[in-house]
Amino acid sequence: MDDGGAARERAELLQILDRGEAWRAALTLLADDRDVAWVAEPDTGGDLVLRRVLGDRTAMLHGLHVPAGLGLTGMVSTAGRPARVDDYFASADITHTFDRHIRAEGIERLLAVPVVREGRVLGVLAVGARDPGTWGDRAVEHANEVADRVALAAAVAERARLAREVAVHEERRRLATELHDSVGALLFAIGSGAAGLAEAAGEDPELAARVGQLQRHAADASTALRESLRALRASPSALALSVILREDCVAFSDRTGLPAELVILDEDPPALAPSRAQALVTAVREALLNVEKHARASAVVVSVSRRVRDGRVSLVVAVTDDGVGLGERHMPGLGLSGTAESVARLGGAMQVETDAYGGTMWRVELPC
Repeated sequence: MDDGGAARERAELLQILDRGEAWRAALTLLADDRDVAWVAEPDTGGDLVLRRVLGDRTAMLHGLHVPAGLGLTGMVSTAGRPARVDDYFASADITHTFDRHIRAEGIERLLAVPVVREGRVLGVLAVGARDPGTWGDRAVEHANEVADRVALAAAVAERARLAREVAVHEERRRLATELHDSVGALLFAIGSGAAGLAEAAGEDPELAARVGQLQRHAADASTALRESLRALRASPSALALSVILREDCVAFSDRTGLPAELVILDEDPPALAPSRAQALVTAVREALLNVEKHARASAVVVSVSRRVRDGRVSLVVAVTDDGVGLGERHMPGLGLSGTAESVARLGGAMQVETDAYGGTMWRVELPC
């Protein structure tokens, strides 16, 4: 490809302000009509997942999990450098973990390159050719060029997403300020006026009842306004996390019949990157499932708070129940052990212990 064509491809990629679309555009640049190509992205558990596949025949590759170091894709992700095999099934340099998938797709040779930005592997681009032959240096160079462009495009898309999020956040804060200054002041005046009427009602029971009802309505409206203001002031990503956790509490209550309450202890909890937020949601669901299976509880509380230690901000989520607590011979099952490992890979920590009142407290602290 000439320099003009490469420049056009780069410009087109940079105009795509969505990371997923950038990945798809990269696949079309990498593969021709006879090839199959895919993007493998890291998931929260450390594996790679083939989330986007182009030109496949069997659908076996879609959603395939690739552990680090396995197959050519996993090897490239671990090593952080390109690799190629010209005769896939005869190669002694790969693990052949996925021979069944490769054979079903009719792939003869495979080329994979890492997508790296600022020293971090964002994913792996791979192209499999169905015709025999060899990968020349020019093919590897072109694949590296596409990987470099998509890495830059992904960074631009992420900056655009953050800019949109900041704009939404600022608009929400502006609305929150206006509502506080207008509706909040009006409700305060209504509450004060109702209090004055209550004193003036004297011995008139009917008037006193009406004024009391007015006071309750004003108090309920003030509570609803405070909740709305807190939601408006929260960052969009933090708000999304609280919405998901609240839905999980509702789902838990629907399944079990037990009350489950979400308590946000800070008005503006710190935001998490999407991958970290997803890991946290998965962990909370596992904790709620353990309560459902083992706790024999009558109520559950999920709390979210921030912690600042040595200048570092963390998000702390706790699931507390009033059940039977942990037995003396308690051993964590596979679910909790897997959760602890996933959290640890992200630099966090998980604790499970019997609290002072006999129930169980599950707690995760995850750096932001």
